[in-house]
Amino acid sequence: MRGDATQSTRAAELAQYVSLTIAIAGLQFGWSVETGFGTPYLLSLGLRKSLVSLVWLAGPLSGLIMQPLVGILSDKSTSRFGRRRPFIVGSTVCTVLCLCVIGWTRQITGGHETLTIWLAVVAFYFMDFAINCLQASLRAIIVDVLPASRQDAGTAWASRMIGVGNVTGYLMGFLDLVHLLPFLGSTHMQVLTTIASTVLGVTVAITCYFTSEKPLVRPPTEANDSLEAFRALFTSLRSLPLVIKRTFRIQLFAWIGWFPFLFYGTTYVADLYVAAHSTDGGSEAETMERGTRAGSLAMFVHALASLASSLILPMFTYSAAVGLPQQQPGPRSSSVLSNIKRVLDGIRARLMVSLPTMWAMSLVIFSLAMLLTLVTSTVFVASMILAICGISWAVAMWVPFSIIGETIRGVASLPYESQMHAAPVSGDYVQLSNNDIPMEVIDDHGLGQDADPQPVPPSTEMSAGTILGIHNVFIVIPQFITAFASSLIFAMFEHIQGSGKAGGQHAQQIALVMSLGGLSAAVAAYLSWKLRSQS
Repeated sequence: MRGDATQSTRAAELAQYVSLTIAIAGLQFGWSVETGFGTPYLLSLGLRKSLVSLVWLAGPLSGLIMQPLVGILSDKSTSRFGRRRPFIVGSTVCTVLCLCVIGWTRQITGGHETLTIWLAVVAFYFMDFAINCLQASLRAIIVDVLPASRQDAGTAWASRMIGVGNVTGYLMGFLDLVHLLPFLGSTHMQVLTTIASTVLGVTVAITCYFTSEKPLVRPPTEANDSLEAFRALFTSLRSLPLVIKRTFRIQLFAWIGWFPFLFYGTTYVADLYVAAHSTDGGSEAETMERGTRAGSLAMFVHALASLASSLILPMFTYSAAVGLPQQQPGPRSSSVLSNIKRVLDGIRARLMVSLPTMWAMSLVIFSLAMLLTLVTSTVFVASMILAICGISWAVAMWVPFSIIGETIRGVASLPYESQMHAAPVSGDYVQLSNNDIPMEVIDDHGLGQDADPQPVPPSTEMSAGTILGIHNVFIVIPQFITAFASSLIFAMFEHIQGSGKAGGQHAQQIALVMSLGGLSAAVAAYLSWKLRSQS
């Protein structure tokens, strides 16, 4: 009976993880459509290549503005539907509308070229803002719903859903969708946007229907002062938990490394392919097209490696909320399968590491991979480098959010009196509203019990939306740094060598930018290794 109850509990938890995070898969699928096919689509409409980069400024701009803004507003929301659900539904509707406009831009404008370009650009900008709003809300609801002891599992499932969305999105690039699904549209982009809109709508509906939120109850004496909430955003950094502050610092250096990879990874492989096949006799356009497909294939393998890593690596980590699991000795079974399982569990227990250690190890792998691009000259090796980075990408989409979520929920699950009266002790502690809360006190109060935490006054609780919004700022700032630095490096090489060089030299320039990102990732690895003592 006890075993049946345990299995039933695990099945219920699994169903909750899937329903809570499946919308992230739909979001990532839509995002992959934009990032993977947006540039060729805009160029096909007639937009000059020099202006396409201005369109993609929408990403960092919307991330810098929308995620902190949505975090603050949703934290203060007293909607009867919950704090996050109205923002999830609203941003989903906006994203679906933008996808439809992008797919049928020419039909809407009647073929007018200038109007078509402007409408597509505006739709991409609005979609970027809507996607950032949706992403902020979906990340925050995971922190809201799950206790600290299950934050790691919840964010691990979010990472898996990101992997599913990426793999599916890249797979769409290899299929002749117009031939397979002609009833969804007459162009590849029309079919893609239709599929993306449907997938996003269905997955968000599942998350909203099966996830229950408790509406925020504001005390009668507390006014909903939005201006005060915005002021609090700029003062929150000083009162954030030490663990979260250090996580933000790691993210700053880590994403300086990640953005060159994300921006130029496909182009790097494509340029190596062009350099290796420039004398094959085909036209330059055909060679470049084959090179682009080689780069897309490399990113598809990267997505597969990331998905596999997101399924495997969480089994070899433990969190601060749960601690290192102890293997309970039991009687030997006559069943061969039971004995094999016992041996495998013992091996897994010996290999388990903490979340910061896993993060540090993944950043070391990523840093070395980026440095290897300097000495890589073949498409196969470059593709393997991108695939290996899928391991680190899975960790990047999981561990930082687990650490932040555990810290937020660890404080939120404390009784209100403990938050107000916990006395500081020596050693590492987390801080909230200028009140010191020792990590030991959090553990003593049963950090992460499955019972629902008691409501905490909004003025003192750890606001997930606001903190995750600030976290996104530390992810977006590196994008501006990377764009500025890479532009300077490319301009310098163009001035020295000229712009009409072979693909191999272009690949070397990209490798230099990626290797500099690898050095930044090495700094992040060192900082995450030091974080072990705070987790």
